[in-house]
Amino acid sequence: MSEAEYASCVTVHDLVARFVTDDNLVDALAWLTARCAESPGVTASALMLADRDGALDVVAASSAAARRLQELESRAAEGPAHDSYGSGARVDCPDLTDADNRWPRFAPAARHGDIRAVHAFPMPLPGRTIGSLTMFLSQPGALSDGSLEAGQMLASTAALGVEAHHSTQHETRADQLQGALDSRVLIEQAKGLLAERLGLGLDDAFTVLRQYARNNGRRLADVAAAVLDGTLALTAARSH
Repeated sequence: MSEAEYASCVTVHDLVARFVTDDNLVDALAWLTARCAESPGVTASALMLADRDGALDVVAASSAAARRLQELESRAAEGPAHDSYGSGARVDCPDLTDADNRWPRFAPAARHGDIRAVHAFPMPLPGRTIGSLTMFLSQPGALSDGSLEAGQMLASTAALGVEAHHSTQHETRADQLQGALDSRVLIEQAKGLLAERLGLGLDDAFTVLRQYARNNGRRLADVAAAVLDGTLALTAARSH
């Protein structure tokens, strides 16, 4: 195993750990771009993700210059990250001097920022690509085959991490919504039961529930559940 491959394996391990333990996706991806920029021959790195409309947005960058180049790609819909995302394949440009026809806005801007070569790695998921990880080089020439394989491994790992993060967020929102609905059902059922037992209107029955919960530092849904399962018998007088 080459030094680059070993370093990449370590980075993948650390990246996965960050996705598991860190709720902040942007922080994890910013850490990744910083690590990529420390790779031999790499000057800077940046990562873009597609939004709902399929346009690429800059999510993380190891330097202000790298961020500006990626923002240019986003505005112009042109550049290595754009092509890598669109094709789902790695894009290599070992010499940006010859890239003006290919990227008429990006290539001159990159050279102006002392970037002479670039590699962009797609972030693949089954059936789709969600973004691109780009590495910028200050000298003409391509990275080694081992470094390129390592770069793609990092991009693929990042894609899985992003998807897992989004899935977790979706599940959390769904759980929160279901919890709110369940609580509302319990409260409505408890209101009806109390209204019948105490001869109250529904609004007054709700006041009994709410006052007891407040006076005893309990969640309203928990009080409602206790009323329904018979472990708590409320009266209008007891709620005050």
